[in-house]
Amino acid sequence: MTAWAQKIHVTPREIHVRPMIHKWGSASTTGRVSFSSDLLRQHPDFRNRVIVEELLHLNIPSHGNLFTSLLKTYLKA
Repeated sequence: MTAWAQKIHVTPREIHVRPMIHKWGSASTTGRVSFSSDLLRQHPDFRNRVIVEELLHLNIPSHGNLFTSLLKTYLKA
């Protein structure tokens, strides 16, 4: 997770892994990033996608064109 944060140039204020029923992760406007504990049992490609998505949300709150382009770029790298 730290490696992704460095690549994306973000610094989460807090990182939590906890049970989550309806989603794999979340990011708050205060810099808190949370991940579902079930994510640890998922395929590495899926896990990386969730991590990158939530870290990107620290700078880009929406799922617009910029978010989508950056997500694709980071996942190809």
